[in-house]
Amino acid sequence: MAVSIINGNVLEAQADALILTIDGARKGMEGNIARQFSRKWPEVWAELEDEISYPLPLGQVFDYEPVSECPFKLLLIASTLVHMGNLTEYYLKGIVRTAFEEALTRAAEYNVSKVASAVMSGGWRLKPQAAFLSMTDGYESATRNGSKIGIEIYLPDQQQYLHIKALAESMGWR
Repeated sequence: MAVSIINGNVLEAQADALILTIDGARKGMEGNIARQFSRKWPEVWAELEDEISYPLPLGQVFDYEPVSECPFKLLLIASTLVHMGNLTEYYLKGIVRTAFEEALTRAAEYNVSKVASAVMSGGWRLKPQAAFLSMTDGYESATRNGSKIGIEIYLPDQQQYLHIKALAESMGWR
């Protein structure tokens, strides 16, 4: 299984599956990338939103196979954003870890070969490095459970990309 750190826009990924983040408390509380997705593929987003049973608890993932035209075979909607309350960094990292592991496990059930995601920093509630490390923990758990999916983690900001890429390389990732 390959893990790649990429400088670019996750919505332009050539992957089978895409992870998007939302606040699962209620409809209309999606993250920035999910909002961009909804503008780029409005029919797909409308269909998807009609299928989600709200509330979607923190750390859980909703899987959706698009019916309308979409470059992704599978959308994985992760409830990782929190707009209410003050949660500790430890708790937020646990949410990201759990959601990323569940997303990879669900993707394996659909036999996808590659999943694309941004660093799941929760609207800057976590620093990118902390979010990335939480994602690596989720990845490690998923691989222990047999997942063999390729991962592409996208960072649009050049400086953050270089920082996370160096961190990934220090861990043996590329």
